[in-house]
Amino acid sequence: MASIALGKTGLSKGQVIAATTLGTALEYYDFTIYSFFAIQIGKLFFPSASPVNQFLLSIGLFGVGFVVRPLGGIVIGAYADRAGRKRAMVLTIMLMALSCALIACAPPYAVAGIAAPLIVLAARLIQGFAAGGEFGPGTTLLVEYASDNTRAFFASWNFAATALGLALGATVATLVNVLLPKEAVDSWGWRVPFLVGIVAAPVGMLIRRRLEETLSAAPPSTRRSGALKAALTTHLKLTILGTFAELGGSVSIYITAFFLPNHAVRVLHLSSTAAVASGVVSSLVLFVAAPLVGKLADRYTRKRVLVISRVVLLLSVYPAFAWLSAAPSMALLCAVSAFLSVFVAGQVVPVLVMIPELFPREVRATGIALTYVVSASIFGGFSPLVASWIVARTGNPLAPAWYVAAACAISLIPLVWLRDRTGEAIG
Repeated sequence: MASIALGKTGLSKGQVIAATTLGTALEYYDFTIYSFFAIQIGKLFFPSASPVNQFLLSIGLFGVGFVVRPLGGIVIGAYADRAGRKRAMVLTIMLMALSCALIACAPPYAVAGIAAPLIVLAARLIQGFAAGGEFGPGTTLLVEYASDNTRAFFASWNFAATALGLALGATVATLVNVLLPKEAVDSWGWRVPFLVGIVAAPVGMLIRRRLEETLSAAPPSTRRSGALKAALTTHLKLTILGTFAELGGSVSIYITAFFLPNHAVRVLHLSSTAAVASGVVSSLVLFVAAPLVGKLADRYTRKRVLVISRVVLLLSVYPAFAWLSAAPSMALLCAVSAFLSVFVAGQVVPVLVMIPELFPREVRATGIALTYVVSASIFGGFSPLVASWIVARTGNPLAPAWYVAAACAISLIPLVWLRDRTGEAIG
């Protein structure tokens, strides 16, 4: 069973993609709006701390979600390989909606005391666990729904959804700040974007329940043997190679989408408006580029598109950073962000479909969780911190470019051993 016939599900291709990627978009929407309103959350839930410590404590709660992401990826990925992709995705979107609801309705410290920040902490733990578990089953289902000649295009939409979530989060947060007085934003307006996020859950669950389960071809006896054990024993080599193959994309997206805008403000002294604008531009370019790269990877093979994109990014990231540092401006920041984003998509999408094509069906969701989620959480999540440390240590504002180039170079090596299954039937 290489793919599911869309006509049998009663859903169009667009509905299948929307149902599968909605959770990923919600994950990054939540990620973005929390970062925009971290100051307001710090004031309300840590009022006795200094302004600096309020912000740090708020960001600390935010970072807790990253700690449990790998756990969520492994647990929910294994659940998807045992009980089915549909059940896992319904579970994750319910958990993410619960997280949004907890933050939106959490009483401030003045009302609930120490229980107030504990509620936010619980929300971030739930969100991180669900976010870690969303990507594996979602990508797996897209790959298994697609025909042999459209798998990269289908899988690309899960990455495009991350960009869409970032753009929507930035847009909603900006509208709240523009349309409401500052006092209203500080007291209750910051809750509005979280309430908006809750709305996506019932819609997503309704559509997801109509999806055709794609795990049915896997023998029940194989599923009972343990997908996690299989991924760490029988398929350990593939798990390790896949994790390092993902490294280049994980580092690149976090540096270009998250570090670069902040770097432009702190080091290049551009305005916060310029940073927000470049973030939106980068997200929109990633959203448009991802499915186009998927089409190219289906036509010209995964490895060809991946290697070309990775080498171009490796060679161009330093000149791009140098050009921006020599003549910093909002227009140039947006142009550099857009240019780099094209080749970030070019190396993320092909490897995103290569890995699930190599894992057998009964281990596929767990395999993606162990490679993508671990790579994104460890290599990607810590990239802004590592890049900032390198700049502080060396005093060289161009040092992060070398970091990206090194990550791209290292992640080329596993491709020697990874098989390209473009157009082949998969189990």
